[in-house]
Amino acid sequence: MVGYYYNQNENDEIPDDDKIYHVAKVGRSVTNNCPSHYGGSSELKIVLTAQQKADAEQDYYNNLTDYNSVKVLYDSYVDGGDTEAEKLDIQTSQPEDMWELRAQLLGDSPHLSFEVLKEAADKTDVFTESALFDILAANPDELKKDTLISYLENKEEPLPEYMIDLLKQLAEGTTYKTALQQQMAGYKHTYTRAAHDIIRSNLNDTVTDFVELRNWLDNLGGITSDRQIISSYISEENFTDAFTLANMLPQLYNLQGNELTEHNYYIDMLNLHQTLYQEGRNTFQLDSIEKANIIFIANNSTGVAGAQAKSILEAVYDEYFVDCPEADGSAGYKSSSTINPNALGKAYGLNISVKPNPAKQWAAFDFTLPGDETEATITITNATGSTVAILEITGQQGQKLWDTRDIKHGVYIYTIKTPGFSQSGKIVISK
Repeated sequence: MVGYYYNQNENDEIPDDDKIYHVAKVGRSVTNNCPSHYGGSSELKIVLTAQQKADAEQDYYNNLTDYNSVKVLYDSYVDGGDTEAEKLDIQTSQPEDMWELRAQLLGDSPHLSFEVLKEAADKTDVFTESALFDILAANPDELKKDTLISYLENKEEPLPEYMIDLLKQLAEGTTYKTALQQQMAGYKHTYTRAAHDIIRSNLNDTVTDFVELRNWLDNLGGITSDRQIISSYISEENFTDAFTLANMLPQLYNLQGNELTEHNYYIDMLNLHQTLYQEGRNTFQLDSIEKANIIFIANNSTGVAGAQAKSILEAVYDEYFVDCPEADGSAGYKSSSTINPNALGKAYGLNISVKPNPAKQWAAFDFTLPGDETEATITITNATGSTVAILEITGQQGQKLWDTRDIKHGVYIYTIKTPGFSQSGKIVISK
């Protein structure tokens, strides 16, 4: 389900009902009061005044300091402040250590890292499924990442499907770890924007100060900034420092596999630029071997080097490249038959979860109904499709208890139904 928000006052923005399917149109008539960050009517122009540059520098250093302060606190919480020690405790644990190790990991939750949770998930000789579930459920921030859920589903001894489904629901929660991450993201956004303002001002000034430019690119950090620094050296015809930094990139960023292959293409393009400069030629004067090399890079590189090679071939030699992904047959088209009714119901606000799962004497269904609905039913069926129970629920949101004391051991399907929508899940009754 796609929710499409549009300006209802502009005719060319209103979707054509005959050309959309499963799209919820939401017309809006709202004035954008967000001021321009720079340019337009803003006092902040692309080239900063001396005072504006000083203010941007102060913003950068203030927010960088605040970011580092929060990060120290954040790092002290992650895995109890020592990820390697936490991993070692799990790796060397024995079955009799289960309760003690479980308590340790729950005590360090919700700040456990993916690496530690992965180690715990692999320690099937120590952790029971229920103990591992407790640990995973206490760390919803990591569950938000598809990497962890995918690992739990596909590892050698995967978690039961009902546990995976419940963990996905728990992943919607937030914790203090989330708050710290959001706080760091806010500070980083502000100091990064300040650095970009100064860099943009420098590049658009009548004279580029390359020393200042490289200093602020270095403040930003990252391989993209380092490649921009390399480009600045080349702009000054300083290939020695350009190659010195370029050759350090694999070690600085631990480039391996495809990343290392892309880096080698990048070095090939730098060598081409150096050769052209030394021989007083330009890209309009490539020999047949040089042209063949950049055609090879254009066809094989998906990174910076490939973009550079394609740009030369398109701008100079009128050779164009189609970058659209190819779809096999009808694989690239969406079919109405693939709409997941659970996802569709959830898109409109229908939601249901159950705990505990597995259940013994009782199970509690937490529900939210879509729109203005206040009545629904929960139907529970067994493996053969026979109805075991029907629970009537009322209210926009709430909880419904199910007495399972007389229910036989096994797997059951529960389905919540409202007019137009439904959502299903599994519950295990364990005796």
